[in-house]
Amino acid sequence: ITSLEVLLFFEPWVPVIDNITVHGQLYETIQNLSFPIKPLITGTVNDECLIFIYKEWNKPILPMNYVEIAFGFFRSKAIKVLERYPPVGEGDQRRLLSQIATQWVFSCPTRIFARKAALYTYVFGYPLNSNTKKNEDICYRHVCHGDELPYLFESNWINITDIGRRISQSIATYWTNFAKTQNPNEPLNVPILWPIGNNSNEKYMYFQDPLQVKENYLKDDCDFWDQIG
Repeated sequence: ITSLEVLLFFEPWVPVIDNITVHGQLYETIQNLSFPIKPLITGTVNDECLIFIYKEWNKPILPMNYVEIAFGFFRSKAIKVLERYPPVGEGDQRRLLSQIATQWVFSCPTRIFARKAALYTYVFGYPLNSNTKKNEDICYRHVCHGDELPYLFESNWINITDIGRRISQSIATYWTNFAKTQNPNEPLNVPILWPIGNNSNEKYMYFQDPLQVKENYLKDDCDFWDQIG
């Protein structure tokens, strides 16, 4: 099983390989490119899969069920996954399952792509704090899939905090610069310089308060998932 098959489990309506427009899996296409990829901005949020896991399993997942799910998804590699990510306590394992899915389906594939292209990568770590937030019981104090978009487009703001507005202005400025020049750092002034990443320099922008440039996001975990496939 691949991370793509897990993604199809949660999101069945996705592009398909038709050998006309799409000729193969994105991972394989990227690995075999003979030309440089255009500069891009790509990234993830802290808890990409949290809302997907809680929607699919609306009741607690006990340790025994967690083990069954691991074997269902990872099959012959389930033992390795369980050794690295054993059940946490005796209660609900959905947070752990969300962590695994976020790394396997979103965060680590992003790293693979970043190593083949001139990319500005980011991790968004600031929770959505307007009172229009949906599923607040699930995502409260977490950053769920798509939560960076209201900050980027400055939408749905009701009772936005000063910190939230500051982060919103920063991310909007970086994206505007990139749209103009393919460089998020110019022409408009930015709080800190966002370094471009490559195979030897895995630095990324961490959108929190304050903004931070970090490196080697989830390195040990992603090294593990690269082996799992």
